Amino acid sequence: MQKFFKPARIVFYLLMPVTFFIAGLYFAGLIDAGKGQGLAGGAIVLGYGVLFAGITFIASFFIAHFVRHKFIVYANFVLLIMVLLLYGITHYRYVQREKAKEEKEQFRPTPTTPTPQTKPIGMATFYKNDASHSIPIKTPIGENGEIGLGFFKPNFYEYPTLFFFGNVTLEKSIAQHTPMDSLALGRDPFGDFNLIAAPPWLWPEAMNQQFGIFYFKVKAVGREFIEVEVNSKTGKTAFLNKQNGELLFWPEFLLTVSAIDFIEGKTQVPKIKPLKKAGEVSTAFVHMQPLQVKDEWVQIILKDKNYREVGKGWVRWQKDGGLVIKYTLPNI
Repeated sequence: MQKFFKPARIVFYLLMPVTFFIAGLYFAGLIDAGKGQGLAGGAIVLGYGVLFAGITFIASFFIAHFVRHKFIVYANFVLLIMVLLLYGITHYRYVQREKAKEEKEQFRPTPTTPTPQTKPIGMATFYKNDASHSIPIKTPIGENGEIGLGFFKPNFYEYPTLFFFGNVTLEKSIAQHTPMDSLALGRDPFGDFNLIAAPPWLWPEAMNQQFGIFYFKVKAVGREFIEVEVNSKTGKTAFLNKQNGELLFWPEFLLTVSAIDFIEGKTQVPKIKPLKKAGEVSTAFVHMQPLQVKDEWVQIILKDKNYREVGKGWVRWQKDGGLVIKYTLPNI
């Protein structure tokens, strides 16, 4: 009977329920136990934690009875590390969530009326192809045929709130300007992004909110500011902090895509060199993957239907200032 109350075993009886109480909370979140339950959602999640803690507390006495004392000591170290790790993760997410709320309150946008041509970002369709696990993007050619300088991809991991600026004075720093609106994303317990706030007029070129992926067409680049198209339907533009993401000019951007294809009615025959009069590649292929960009040409890896390489060639990616290909972004 005395062995049940040795110091190491008493610590074990305490660490087991504490560890699995936290684990129970995460498990409840994983299966969305409290989702859609209103005020009862919190109690349901808490119930899972209590259930896990109760079961493991009882189990700890049986474990302590059948295993050696040395095992109990090692188990205590492991459980302590798990408690500290889970607490650290929980605290970090809490700090990030509170930080996002503070930024949102600091720059609360003035309510605006959605334009008739678009709809709020919360209702927008994600350009996501579940079959290929990729994000197809429509060909970004405006009515005037302009394709812009490239794309801007915000970094929501480091900057959870993206501020939009209206009329700016380029000679002044960003700190001397006040944002007109913002796009704020939070993180759930599993690392996915959740929408906190967004302007009703926001419609980027491509997005996958769950992974925090947004692409904005770049119109102009300054020292600190970058002008982007924030509504691909209406052509509305705004300024962003250039340091809050990755600027991808067209050559760099094309090398990030997983595949390209021809626009309907603009099919090309790959060339052996990036020249209009160069010889043609006669190899049959199904898929094309960008390899390098040179002026208006992009070298591609030709692949069959099973994605096996069958050759290489060159095709035009733009002509007369307009895009002549479409492309697919990987779902990072």
